[in-house]
Amino acid sequence: MKKIQKVIKDKRGMSYPLTVSLVLALLILLCVMAEFFRLNVIAYGVRESLQASVISVATTNYNEVYDGIREGYSGGYAMNGSGWEQNLDYGDVYNSLDGILGTQIQGNYHVKPQSSGYEYRVSDLNVTIVNTPFAPGNANQNFEAQVSVLLEIPLSFGWEMLPPVRMTIHTKAAYMPKF
Repeated sequence: MKKIQKVIKDKRGMSYPLTVSLVLALLILLCVMAEFFRLNVIAYGVRESLQASVISVATTNYNEVYDGIREGYSGGYAMNGSGWEQNLDYGDVYNSLDGILGTQIQGNYHVKPQSSGYEYRVSDLNVTIVNTPFAPGNANQNFEAQVSVLLEIPLSFGWEMLPPVRMTIHTKAAYMPKF
């Protein structure tokens, strides 16, 4: 019994467990920070690519919008027989995204492959075109193309037991005539 009390009261070497636990805590903190920055970089790249794709949708509608502006009306409208009808081009955002990001179609997803699984995948594309009101000389609202996608990124650094991070990314582009 005296030997056990002596071992408990002995203070030599007490800093080793504290040092080891501090180093392990710092390593875990660095891993979490690295994962946070990895997720931010991927989300930023997908958002920028989505922005480039939606800009292409807005610019492909130039020929639909120009006719109305030239006639003194705003928006993407065309004369059809006895009246004006909306004339819009939704483009191919997924195809543009696949070209920019290097993703491949796998089922309902557009996946960026990696040696083990996937780096991220994109789904649920939603393209909304907001046409300007049909009115002569109306410059209060621009022609806008709004896009959103669902981005799914699996976690790394041994976090495979956690579900992937899912976020919806929104962006838009507007067509504004310069004259």
